[in-house]
Amino acid sequence: MSKPRNKASLDAEAVARMMAAQDRDEASAPPVETPPSPPQAPAFDPGKVDGRTLRRTGREPFATRIRPETHEALKRIAYERHITIAEALETAVAAFIRN
Repeated sequence: MSKPRNKASLDAEAVARMMAAQDRDEASAPPVETPPSPPQAPAFDPGKVDGRTLRRTGREPFATRIRPETHEALKRIAYERHITIAEALETAVAAFIRN
């Protein structure tokens, strides 16, 4: 008397047959063309340009507390010379170093 086959082994044989049939189908199918890769993004992204980027001066942030009259004088000097407050402060520091 032969031993009855295990149901799991029948399923494994069926899976093996299906995989072999799939391999045969894939081998006889024409090769699929791969789509071309998208072009690489440029190093400079014009979408990231904003007003701050265009006005970048290379200066470091500098926060300090000064008397209101000193602030007003600095603003007046910058306005009269058509420069920024940062440029007025840099000019003052340069003059202080020279003397």
